[in-house]
Amino acid sequence: MHSPRLIATAGRGTTLALLAALLLTGCGNGSPGAGGGDSAAPTGATSTGTTAQPTSPAPDASPASPTTPQSGSPSGSESALPDDWRPEEPTVLATGQKVPEDYEPATLEHPARNVPKPVMPAEARDETEAGAQAFLDYRLAAQWYAFQTGDTSLIRDVTSSSCSRCADQRTRIERNFGPNRWMVGGYEDAQILPDSFVQRPTGEYTLPIDASSAGVMVIDNGDIVSRQLPYDDENLLDVSLTYGNGRWTYVTASPRGKL
Repeated sequence: MHSPRLIATAGRGTTLALLAALLLTGCGNGSPGAGGGDSAAPTGATSTGTTAQPTSPAPDASPASPTTPQSGSPSGSESALPDDWRPEEPTVLATGQKVPEDYEPATLEHPARNVPKPVMPAEARDETEAGAQAFLDYRLAAQWYAFQTGDTSLIRDVTSSSCSRCADQRTRIERNFGPNRWMVGGYEDAQILPDSFVQRPTGEYTLPIDASSAGVMVIDNGDIVSRQLPYDDENLLDVSLTYGNGRWTYVTASPRGKL
């Protein structure tokens, strides 16, 4: 079961950049605050205040993605984010695990508590389209876990060591956790488009996805120091996976058609 899709107010160009920063963690070249994939990590973060303004990307959030916009309105939005806006947290992870009742989302006063640790479903080890989808579901749940806790070990275990941007994103997530600093949100969803499960001659699977993100915030000493808009788009990203020794590995993500 997947979390509700969230509609972004950003324009397509900005959404692409955010995706680069968010979705599949680590794919983009610098993303805001959390995440770790070779493709996207949160990138279009905005500073807080009565009027959100562009700032450097918050901690890495998710998969690889294009570069963060260097100019424009906050996070590419036509208007500032409301002061009371916060990312929506899931009640059920993409892996099908129900979020326990004792889970406490992060607030200005404390980081998230009793965060459920994702468990990889057996199907995520099958070299099938359903298996690839289950693997992506697990990786995004693992990414959310990293945003919530600062523990990036789960996404590291399923990501190629060749993805330097994924490693950079994990580092950014880890640096956003300390005695008085943590992250909020970071939940993403990725659906492989139908009839696209084709293996390349090189052995990799390059899969177009329909992606969405609930957005991300970074809290430091009780203040929101960066925020990123949610997004939802069908035509932004391709993800690259390899399969071997009975398991999938996440390689990277890129704007549609660039891999």
